[in-house]
Amino acid sequence: MKRYFSILPLFGLALWAQPLPKVKDVRFSQPLNTQNVEYNPIVSPSGKYLVFQSNRPGGEGGMDIWISENKSFPDRMKYPEWDAPKNFRELNTPNFEGMFSILFDEDEKPYELYFTSVRNKDVNDPKKNREGYDGLNIYYTKINHRTGLWSAPTALNEVNSNFEDKMPALSPDGCSMIFSSNRPGGQGGYDLWISKRNPLTTPETKQPNLDKPSLFCKDGIWQKPIALGDVINSKEDEIGPSYHWDGNRIYFSSNREDKNKKFSFYFSETNLDTGLFQKPAILGSPFNTKQGLSVDSTGFPFDTPADYSTYSLWEESDNEGISVTHDDLWFYFASNRPGGEGQFDIYRTQVPEDLRRSYEFLFRGLVLDGSEAIMIGLDATLKIYDETKPIQIITSKRIGGDLSNEDLENFRTIIKTGKLYRVEISSPGFHPQELLIDLRGNVGKNKEQYSRIVLQPIRPVKDDRPNKTIQGIRFVVKDRKTDLVIPNAECTYFDDLTRKGKQIISKDNTFTLDKEPTYAFEILVKAKGYKEETYLYPDTAIKDMVGKETVLYLRNLSDFDDLYNTVIYFPTNERLLRAEDKKRLDLFADYLIHHKNEKVEVGGHTDNVGKRDYNITLSEDRANSVYQYLRDKGVAKEKMKIQAYYYSQPISDNETEDGRARNRRVNFKKID
Repeated sequence: MKRYFSILPLFGLALWAQPLPKVKDVRFSQPLNTQNVEYNPIVSPSGKYLVFQSNRPGGEGGMDIWISENKSFPDRMKYPEWDAPKNFRELNTPNFEGMFSILFDEDEKPYELYFTSVRNKDVNDPKKNREGYDGLNIYYTKINHRTGLWSAPTALNEVNSNFEDKMPALSPDGCSMIFSSNRPGGQGGYDLWISKRNPLTTPETKQPNLDKPSLFCKDGIWQKPIALGDVINSKEDEIGPSYHWDGNRIYFSSNREDKNKKFSFYFSETNLDTGLFQKPAILGSPFNTKQGLSVDSTGFPFDTPADYSTYSLWEESDNEGISVTHDDLWFYFASNRPGGEGQFDIYRTQVPEDLRRSYEFLFRGLVLDGSEAIMIGLDATLKIYDETKPIQIITSKRIGGDLSNEDLENFRTIIKTGKLYRVEISSPGFHPQELLIDLRGNVGKNKEQYSRIVLQPIRPVKDDRPNKTIQGIRFVVKDRKTDLVIPNAECTYFDDLTRKGKQIISKDNTFTLDKEPTYAFEILVKAKGYKEETYLYPDTAIKDMVGKETVLYLRNLSDFDDLYNTVIYFPTNERLLRAEDKKRLDLFADYLIHHKNEKVEVGGHTDNVGKRDYNITLSEDRANSVYQYLRDKGVAKEKMKIQAYYYSQPISDNETEDGRARNRRVNFKKID
């Protein structure tokens, strides 16, 4: 069972749960699409690479395989910027190469490639000679990860026939291959056939990482193909199969029930009890629609309308070749619909919510009492919110003993994948805590998250004036370790109207807001010898703060390694990292990997130009870029927390361009 492990710090303020935003569909232009054919896009698990076939100029001749890299990677939501495609010259010949499938290993690297081609004799390059039957054949090649080179393609004669065999699709575990063929034994026209193989060696027994493709069948012998039968196949044509990343759904194109014999996309689920594919369904809304083409219509509609009740510009279009990213966020597909660069083009659209998988997800862990050096389990209430409403309320139990083992728990519950959850943890006499559980996208089956949540006690504030009522909202600044008041501290107030900040006057080492704030606000806290800190308060928290004293804690600078002073700067509206940024982050990643108890907040910041909502999103995007790079360098995700800031932490004057440039940044904060 896959485990997510996290330890929550003393205080945490998370963004409120939001549904996955709808992103406009993409009709790609040059350099990805041209006036020639761009067909059968295969997107890598992470969305970093796109492999497709094309007869564009610059290739070996005829139809070739090409590859392009997404310069926007790893941002999953940003518009993908595909660089100029490169010809896969190692495999291409002057003849036909295309309609392929790539098998990825656990590290998301290409492991095997199956493609469609024809016999070839090349006196100039004997390495590209290939045997085969008449017509189209399926060929196989495997990469040598030591040299980075692909082996000479071999005809897959266990599968090929004297008929047309094309468009192989490999299951993510490597155990099944579906392809299209017009050989006898089907329902008519081109049908889908399946071949299976067993591994030559016993697979490793270690727990697979379900976040990535897990190869079970490597290098086995393919068995004699069998037709998928009349449940999948029709008297017309079925072509272009592809697997969903969980291996339990296939997509394909068919021209069944179409008066003009044009191809539309279908999908079929696997019956988990029998292992057989179920009756296919045409992809529904928003894929099929009567909407005509407009300048704003790109990925929609996906297919030709089935009922022909109204005329549609899509009616004369074919939709063939589809793949989905491993996070279940994006479909890439090919279509010759009007409005493209010419002939078949590549499109992208967001996967609708109803096509995303939903599985049971185990959330369990320990709520701990942080008031003692040796912590014990704590009676607490956990409220789990599904985007807008509480869906579960569970409790943790007080337990003692050695709680260092992560298998020990005092709460557990089941939630569903496919959504973003906010969890509130509270106990009388303790500061409440929040955490987010992001289960959007293709999380997969048999997953769990184990969290150790430390609640800190609410310490009483001594007041030498017992009969004096607090007016407004009062703050006091204390040392996080000693709980002693820090003299000469400074507090600055920020909200949507006070973007430049307003200093709160100190009186007897306390700071008071006489007037109750109208908006969500932030307090920036500084003191000599301490790391500055920002506290964020939503508008919903203001009412409970009136008439009370809130403690703002700072940490002594001696607690920080110099690497915590690392700052990554960004140009206006930019989110991507530069080469020099990555060099600085390499050092920070190495530090976090070798200091196993260190945990860090990755804080994104903007200047004060623009609206608050936009700046929060921009701050989060910048923090996400840094977070993802550190993850790629091997830093565990439970060691990092993302926080988006807006106005409260300028390190320079926002009145000048140089000052604003210094404020557009990501920096780091040590967390307990």
